[in-house]
Amino acid sequence: MTYSRWLTALAGFALGVVPCIADDQPTPPLTQDAICRKVSAAPTIDGRLDDPAWANAQVIDHFPIFWTKTKGAAVTRARLVWDDEALYFAADMDDTELRSFGTKRNDHLWEGDVFELFFKPHDDRPEYYEFQVNPRSVILELAFPKRGFDFATLAARPPLGMKAVAVSRGTVDQPGDTDLGWTVEGRIPWSIFAPSGGRPKPGEEWRFALCRYDYGAANTKPVLTSSAPLTQPSFHRYEDYGRLRFE
Repeated sequence: MTYSRWLTALAGFALGVVPCIADDQPTPPLTQDAICRKVSAAPTIDGRLDDPAWANAQVIDHFPIFWTKTKGAAVTRARLVWDDEALYFAADMDDTELRSFGTKRNDHLWEGDVFELFFKPHDDRPEYYEFQVNPRSVILELAFPKRGFDFATLAARPPLGMKAVAVSRGTVDQPGDTDLGWTVEGRIPWSIFAPSGGRPKPGEEWRFALCRYDYGAANTKPVLTSSAPLTQPSFHRYEDYGRLRFE
C-alpha cells in the first residue's frame, strides 16, 4: 500500500471502502462481547481512575490491528460503567511519545494521540455516536444521524454535554523525551443518545468499539487499534463492532 493510500485509510472520517490487507497471521485476541455494569456511585471525572466504580468493571484490553491480524503495539486497558444519568468510561494507555492535535471541541483530534468510543444502539436504525479525547482533555462529541453525514455540520452543533479529563505520564508534545502513557476518564450523559431512544434498559445490548490513534516520532505513521474486530481500517465500520451488554 502506498503512503498516500495509507493516509487516506487513516483519515478519521473517511467512510469509503478500503481493501483489507492480506495477512496469514493467526487471529489476535479481540473483544466481541463486553459487559457494562451499573454502579451505585458515579466516578469523579478527574482522570485518576481511583474510584470504587471502576473496581468491578470489566477490563477491555484486547486492542488488535485486526484488519492486519496483528496485535497492537501499545497496551490499552479500558472500562465502561453506567447509572441512570450517564455512561462513564476510563482508559489507561501506554505511550512512549505523547502527541496531541487540536485545542477546541470537535477539532480534528485524530491527527494526534486520541482515545475514541463508538456506540450504535440499534442494528435496524442508522444513528450512531462518536466520542474522542486527546491527552490535553480536548473532546469531540458527534451524534451521527447516519453514516457519511457531513462532519462540519455535526461539529458546528452546540455542545452535547460530554465531559472528560486526561492525565499524562510524561510531557505532551515534547519530542525526544521518553513518556510512559496517559489516562482518560469521562462522562457521556444519556441525553446525547435521545435521537435513538436514550438510556438503555438493563439487559439491552448496543454495538460498540473502543479505538485509539497512537502517534510516534515525527513523520511516522500512527498505529490504529480497536477493541472491535474491524475487517477494514475504518472506525466507522459498525457492522464489525462488538456487543456491549448493560447489566
